[in-house]
Amino acid sequence: MARAEELYRQRVKRTWELAQQLTGATRNEMARAARNAVRRVRAWRRSHGGPVREENMPHPIVTGLDEAQAVAIRLRLKEMVGASVRPAHRRRYPAGATACHVIGRIGPVTREEMAALNPAGELSLQAELARYLPGDLIGKGGVEKACERLLRGRRGRYWRKRRTGQVVREVPPRPGQDVHLTLDLELQRELAARLGRPGAVVVLDVPTGEVLAMVSLPTYDLNRYRREFPKLAADKVDLPLWNRAVAVRYPPGSTFKPLAAMAGLASGRITPSSTFNCPGYLISPTYPAFRCWIYKRYHRGHGPLNVVGALEHSCNVYFYKLGQKLTLPGLVRWLRLMGFADVPGTGLPEERPGILPDPATVTGVGEARYLATGQGRVAVTPLHVANAMAAIARGGEFRTPLLVRELSGAQQVRRLPISAEQVHVVAEGMYRVVNSPSGTAYKYARDPEIEICGKTGTAQTAPRRVDSNGDGRIDSRDRVVRSGDTAWFAGFAPYRKPRIAFAVVVEYAQASGGPTCGPIARDVVRICRRRGYLD
Repeated sequence: MARAEELYRQRVKRTWELAQQLTGATRNEMARAARNAVRRVRAWRRSHGGPVREENMPHPIVTGLDEAQAVAIRLRLKEMVGASVRPAHRRRYPAGATACHVIGRIGPVTREEMAALNPAGELSLQAELARYLPGDLIGKGGVEKACERLLRGRRGRYWRKRRTGQVVREVPPRPGQDVHLTLDLELQRELAARLGRPGAVVVLDVPTGEVLAMVSLPTYDLNRYRREFPKLAADKVDLPLWNRAVAVRYPPGSTFKPLAAMAGLASGRITPSSTFNCPGYLISPTYPAFRCWIYKRYHRGHGPLNVVGALEHSCNVYFYKLGQKLTLPGLVRWLRLMGFADVPGTGLPEERPGILPDPATVTGVGEARYLATGQGRVAVTPLHVANAMAAIARGGEFRTPLLVRELSGAQQVRRLPISAEQVHVVAEGMYRVVNSPSGTAYKYARDPEIEICGKTGTAQTAPRRVDSNGDGRIDSRDRVVRSGDTAWFAGFAPYRKPRIAFAVVVEYAQASGGPTCGPIARDVVRICRRRGYLD
């Protein structure tokens, strides 16, 4: 008997060794799956009040085997005990890496998630069947998590007579619902190919607020996510797991100037004919701060400009002076109305609210000057900026972006406190940015067949460093792996009947927003026109 037990223990050990060797699963992963199987059966016993069929059924320990792995294990089954290879359903992502950050991922439910989501105490049968059990899958990110409540079904149950096996009662399982995204996957694929570098592109349908594309680069293939996760998580240079469109907050640079213009016009601090003079600097030629970009480059100013001309030329001094007039509380109040202090509202769990300076703790006029030009203590996501462009394109109507059609009831719509005529003044300035020969994007974003309205942006950005000295923190002594500015181009098209709004961001650019993002944005609009979105 002792000899037989020893042989059995050796075969069990050999079973685990072969499973690890032939599948690539770790002992910890397999042990976790085995514990979850035991917990599930125990939960079913408690719920049923007695023995359940699952006690004598095989349970999956390693899933997602490819054909070669399955064949390799079948050839060694004689050396193993209690092991078998069974066909099973496998989740497949036909789009691969396209929209991977939006679609999201699933994984086994954790104890913490079960404690938070499972109701406590005595439960009805329906509630009991809806409980999460160890080993259940749950959305971990993206739409998979945002729509977990809709996508998740409910287990069924039936009761049999012990002697005859006749079913005497049955509660059928309830499948989860389908959800439908507003994304155009082919558009998403084309725009990702055009962007081609770390950054983001967001395209919105102006009339409805639907998200047509939400590109974040770099990407990863959802079909290989589990296998490649250690490498993806370890990449601290390109950070492929980040959804840059909604989870990364960038300094917006001059893309904020149209918003400051709207605040100025709506508040009455300026009129369309109000002018500020730009000598190239705000304080003095020798003072290093609050200079206009043109002074740094050509040692001169723009001269007197109204709001349309200030947008066309992207005049810093004009907007420094406008920021002073608006004051920090006034400008922050307007940006809050446009949603920058909130999450954008698609429901994606990765969404982050914008960062705005707190007027209660920040004193002096300097922060208001900087904020009007998109610098200082401000950072927002590409989706925030694209949605602000959509509000301008609608003549002052704000809508939270819509990504999942089944969540359309949560979309917020409100009229901003500005007249359509005042918004049109801002739109005219954005039109001249691209279509006037003196506009900052004329050489880069103009299309003779499409009237594109836009605004360039270039924001100074701290370099990205990695923990090169291994002290567990990142500081100025660590190695710089990325450096440059955050480059932007945001806007809408066509000018006279806007159909799409967009934002393009390129990380750590070596040139300004015009030459870096202008050509990309022009191609974004052309691709959208080819796909019928400008009709």
